[in-house]
Amino acid sequence: MDVQSGRRRASGGIGSGGGGLIDPDAAWDLRRKQRREVVERVVERAELLTPGDRALVLAYFRDQQHASDIARLAGEPVRAMRRRLRKLVERVLSPRFQFVASRRLAWPPTRRRVACSCVLEGYTLRETSRRLGLSLHSVRRHHDAIQAMFEDEAGGAR
Repeated sequence: MDVQSGRRRASGGIGSGGGGLIDPDAAWDLRRKQRREVVERVVERAELLTPGDRALVLAYFRDQQHASDIARLAGEPVRAMRRRLRKLVERVLSPRFQFVASRRLAWPPTRRRVACSCVLEGYTLRETSRRLGLSLHSVRRHHDAIQAMFEDEAGGAR
């Protein structure tokens, strides 16, 4: 943890190669830092988001619109828009997002749908249950299995 700023440092940093961890706190406003490779990664992974989230990420990072302009068009406060962008970037750059994005096609259909809804699209377990017409128990069981696979792989990579 960086004592002066009170933020955690991720090993690898923003400037590291494609597989390094990225500090989401430092990465969310990538446009200002001109970290082209990370911006490209965020834009590429935006294809897996819901249409509304995808449009927001693309408008900000690809089209370089200001958060205040996007917020005005969406009828939201600027602070809320920036918070939403930050959370989207945190999700998209997370190792768990990458894990699900790269392995989801090999999973059974129900597990794939649960993984896409919960991890890629950011819905809660209850929202996923309603959206997919599955019991909350079933969604939780698949979510726990996905988490266990992710932890097994993350533990083996160390």
